[in-house]
Amino acid sequence: MWIILSITILVFLLLSRTSFEIRDDIEINASTDKVWATIIDFENYKNWNSQLTFLGGTVKPHGKLHLKLSATGAEPYEFKPDISYWQDKKLFAWIAKTGLPRIFDGEHFFELKDLGSGKTLLTNREEYRGILSQIFRQLPMMKTAPDGFKKMNLELKYYIEKQ
Repeated sequence: MWIILSITILVFLLLSRTSFEIRDDIEINASTDKVWATIIDFENYKNWNSQLTFLGGTVKPHGKLHLKLSATGAEPYEFKPDISYWQDKKLFAWIAKTGLPRIFDGEHFFELKDLGSGKTLLTNREEYRGILSQIFRQLPMMKTAPDGFKKMNLELKYYIEKQ
């Protein structure tokens, strides 16, 4: 019995460390100040983001958001992630957990890099972690997610650059 329990715990611990990532990078012809201001201005996502709707929450370090994702290949769904990182004009992230931690967590990052000459490199990525990550990776919505990241980045770029 002790061996079975030990093996079960070991398998659980190993599986809880599995992960995968989806990412898309884009160069935006705008300062990091402007890109940052747009990313954290959730009230105005409706003006440029066709996939993510802001339903409420507190947009500040350690805040909690209420969002609705309407992505290709998936039914729209609401979630309430916690803001996990906030480094002014450099890094913004939120984390959503499905049930208990390390079962299936998704942490979404916006990373900004000043390229000089009024240009910013935006990395839009999500790390999926936990026991169920390799199963969720096979879902249709995950197969279309890279296109969704690219679409979101292009919408952000066009919105900022036309202002």
